[in-house]
Amino acid sequence: MSTSHIYHTQGIHNFHYCKEEYVGNTVKIYIERAFDKFRCPDCNSSNVFVVRDGEREIKGLKSGKKQTYFVVSMHRVRCCDCGCYKHEKLDFISQPKVHYTRSLERSIIDLRGEMSITALANYFDLHWSTVKDIEKRHLTRKYKRIKLKNAKYIGIDEVYVGHNRYLTIVRDLLTGAVLYIGEGKGGDALKGFAKKLKHSKCKIKAVAVDLAPSYSAWVREHLPNADIVYDHFHLIKLMNEKINVIRRSTMNKLDDDLKKDLKGQRWLFVKNIENLKQDEKEKLDKLKLMFDDLGTAWLLKEALRKIYSIAETESDAELALKYWCKLANESGISSMKTMAKTIQKNMEGIKGYWKHNKLTSAGMEGFNNKIGWLNRQAYGYRDQEYFKLKIFDLPTLTLDKVI
Repeated sequence: MSTSHIYHTQGIHNFHYCKEEYVGNTVKIYIERAFDKFRCPDCNSSNVFVVRDGEREIKGLKSGKKQTYFVVSMHRVRCCDCGCYKHEKLDFISQPKVHYTRSLERSIIDLRGEMSITALANYFDLHWSTVKDIEKRHLTRKYKRIKLKNAKYIGIDEVYVGHNRYLTIVRDLLTGAVLYIGEGKGGDALKGFAKKLKHSKCKIKAVAVDLAPSYSAWVREHLPNADIVYDHFHLIKLMNEKINVIRRSTMNKLDDDLKKDLKGQRWLFVKNIENLKQDEKEKLDKLKLMFDDLGTAWLLKEALRKIYSIAETESDAELALKYWCKLANESGISSMKTMAKTIQKNMEGIKGYWKHNKLTSAGMEGFNNKIGWLNRQAYGYRDQEYFKLKIFDLPTLTLDKVI
């Protein structure tokens, strides 16, 4: 080991190599600052005198298989210019009280994308929380300022994170970046985002939301020039819920023998027809003949799905949707009539899918699943600030290495 070696491999400069000791699986390298390199911690003046004041151990990068510690001869520095009298400042650590070098910190951040926190802690012989704190500081710096200026199409959705808690996530639908995370759900969770929008000077063209009125009302208030887009995922999801209401209502009217035919068949009716196996199709055909309302509702569901695959323009979609509503009303089924009213009431938002080049927030739902996966893998996060930072970083992560 030499002064040049510790500079090039550990990023430590302005220090002299003194000696090293090997104890078990560790190596201790003794270093001391060069006499002409002392500076005032406050004014950076070189007009100082120093007093020796003990030693300090700082963990560095491993040397082969051995854990490496730097034993630093510490000094108190008195400045003749400003009168400051403090411990010398160690430039090779990121914060005054940490016990590891910047090089080790950077290596942990670089490896974090490939290794779990537990694996890194074991490899570098650090406490789990130390590795977490290093990553948390890095993510805090990385996402301290999130630019909204270039955002044009955004999606807003809430995600359940356990213990009756919700988070509202705002994402850029073009880049996938997380723009904001609010506590709770509904418009109140977006107060902070509204303030950011005022200062960002961004020009949002469209906002993809679900059919719940809370987010739509917030968009109309804070983004009056943006179009609201109701994603087809949420519309079909609502349609499937209506079918399930019909199925339960039908079951309640049946005797015990006939109930057995419908019990547990929920997914048979809500599954896309192209995803059904042959035996499932045969069973579904039988149930549609036995229960007229369910059969009609299922046909209407598939017709609604078909509109999204065949309509090319906004006007085509409007004509098809209006005709669908007519059929739903003529069916006489109360749940289908309610569905028709919902579509008529939100027609402009539904047509926004075609108006904005088939804009979809399906990625929001997939991202919410990733958040749930992230939360489950860690058995929940006690540090909610760290959890939010991990969500901000989630689009860049490999899922099997985020914990």
